Amino acid sequence: KRGDQVAYHFEPDLPDQKSFDITYNQLHAEVCKLSNAFKAQGVKKGDRVTIYLPMIPEAVYSMLACARIGAVHSIVFAGFSAEALSERIRDCDSDFLITADEGRRAGKTIALKEEATRAKELAPNLKKTFVVKNTGKDISWDESHDVWYHDMVKDQATTCEPEVMDAEDPLFILYTSGSTNKPKGVLHTTG
Repeated sequence: KRGDQVAYHFEPDLPDQKSFDITYNQLHAEVCKLSNAFKAQGVKKGDRVTIYLPMIPEAVYSMLACARIGAVHSIVFAGFSAEALSERIRDCDSDFLITADEGRRAGKTIALKEEATRAKELAPNLKKTFVVKNTGKDISWDESHDVWYHDMVKDQATTCEPEVMDAEDPLFILYTSGSTNKPKGVLHTTG
């Protein structure tokens, strides 16, 4: 009944870029496409997916897609270094990482894919890195490991049955900043 209502307003970091609205129907379609893409790439219930994205719509799609298929997501602040990212990837035993070519914050660009590539060297158990083309910058690429987001979602269906979950099944892991000691992960259940 509320599908055409606005789910959220997106305000980009650069003032010359246009803001836009995303309706609940659009949000549902994007989440289902990514859910199906994740499954096609081998992500399954109980797997950990680290989200290392700037404040773009794909960050929201990623969280909700993980929840829809029963994967546990762990969000890492897009300003963190490769070392901080890899520490969190290793601690939560993440198999998959989703990032962007670059992020923007306060008018500056952040080389997210570059940091993610360095993090993978420190966390070799990562199976795949999914990359959102955000700025279009040329980036390093490993054909055996890296997958473009837009390629993996383009032919996916806009419906995806949600995974049946128990209340105590894990939903996400959130880490402390680690500014005073080793970061600690807090596990939140589906509830």
